[in-house]
Amino acid sequence: MQDAMRQVREQQGPDAVILSSRRVDGVLEVVAAMEVPTEPSAPARPSMSRSMRTAAADSDLAAMRRELRDLRALLAQQQALSERDQWAVRHPLAAGIIERLVECGFDESLARSLIGGLQEDQTSEEAWSRLRTRLAASVASVQPGVLERGGVLALVGPTGAGKTTTLSRLALHRIRRLGPDSVTLVTFDRQRIGAHKQLQAFGQMAGVPVILLENERDLLNLANRTAGDHLILVDTEGRSARDAAERKLFAQIRHLVEIETWLVIPATHQAGVLRQVLKAFQSCEPSALVLTKIDEAERLGEILSVLLEQHLGLVFQSDGQRIEEDFHKADTAHLTRLALGEPSPRLQPRAQVESAPVRIENPWFAPRDESAPARSESYSRPSTPKTPTAWTAPAQGVMTRDSLVLESVVPFRKSVHAAY
Repeated sequence: MQDAMRQVREQQGPDAVILSSRRVDGVLEVVAAMEVPTEPSAPARPSMSRSMRTAAADSDLAAMRRELRDLRALLAQQQALSERDQWAVRHPLAAGIIERLVECGFDESLARSLIGGLQEDQTSEEAWSRLRTRLAASVASVQPGVLERGGVLALVGPTGAGKTTTLSRLALHRIRRLGPDSVTLVTFDRQRIGAHKQLQAFGQMAGVPVILLENERDLLNLANRTAGDHLILVDTEGRSARDAAERKLFAQIRHLVEIETWLVIPATHQAGVLRQVLKAFQSCEPSALVLTKIDEAERLGEILSVLLEQHLGLVFQSDGQRIEEDFHKADTAHLTRLALGEPSPRLQPRAQVESAPVRIENPWFAPRDESAPARSESYSRPSTPKTPTAWTAPAQGVMTRDSLVLESVVPFRKSVHAAY
C-alpha cells in the first residue's frame, strides 16, 4: 500500500484521492483520481437546485476525506503490528515470555524490560527460571525493626484495606514475644461504625489496653508517658485518595516524637487505583508497605508491576482471614510465584492446615520466651486476671494449643479517662 500511494503521488500529484483498493491475483489494485479544474464560463443565475447539488458534493467530499484518514490510520496500525510480528519471528523465546507475562497482568513495557539479556539459545525453562529470580529480587522488602525496639507505629491506608486486622496481628506477635504489658493499642477511627469495637474485642481477649484518642496531641502525651521500648500500635481511619492527599497525618507532632508509618494496601485494587493510593498517601510519609488480601486478587501481576515502579519496600503480606497462619513477613519469591500463576512450595491444602497441629514454622508467632526480662513500664495499669494460652511441646517439637481463650477484664477507655 505504501508503494501504491507513492506511485499515485508521483503520477497524479499530492492532491490525488484514493477511491478504492483491492487485491487481485496477489497484486494490490488502487483506484485514484484527482479533480480536473474546469474552464471559467459566463456567470449563470444561481438556482436552488444547483445550490443543493453543491452541498451534496461537499458532503460526499468530506465523507471521502474521513474515509481516507481512517485508511491511513489503519495502514499505520498494520505497519506497527507487522514490525512487532517480525520481531516475534526473530525472537520467539522472548516473545513467548512477554505474552505470558501480559496474560498474568504485568505491564507490557515492564515485561519487555524484564527480558533484557535473555539468550535465545536458552531453554524455555531456564529462561523462565531466570526471569522468576530476577523479578523476585526486584521487589523491595524491609525488616520490621520497630516491632523489636518499640516506639510508635501507625497504620494508614484506604478504607477496607485491612488496617485493623493487621494491627491485631502485629499486637499478637508482640504479646507472644514480650507479653501483654509491652504493647498498647490506639485508634483514631471514629468514622466507621463499630471500628473500635473490633479492636476492643481483640484487646479484651489478649489482655492489652485499647484507647480511643481524640487527636494527635493525645498520642504525643501517651508516647511521652511510656517507656521507650514500649510499642504503641495506632489504627487510623480509612480515607479516600483525595482526602489522604489533603490531610497530612501526624504532621504536627512528627518533630516531637518519632512515628513510623506503614501503608496498608489491598491486592484487590486495580493497578490504576493502586497508583493513586500510593501517590495520595505520600503525605503520611510511609516507610513500608503491607500487602493484604492476596488470596482475593485475580491477577497479582498488576500489583507487582506497581510495586516495581515505586521505592517503598514490602514488610508484611497476608493471604487469608486467619490471624496467624495467613500473615507472613515479606516473601517476594512466594509472591512472584503466585503472580506468575505457579504453585508455591509454602502452600498446602487448607484441610491439611486446619486438621494438623499448629506448627510454629515462623518464629514471628512463637510463644513468649519466659526467660526474657520483663518489660519496664512508666505507667501503671490494673492487674487483670486472665487465662493464658496453654502450649505443650511433644517430643518432635511440634507446638499444639490446648486453649485459644484469653479472658480479660481490661476496659475500653477513651483518652480522657485513661490512667496515663
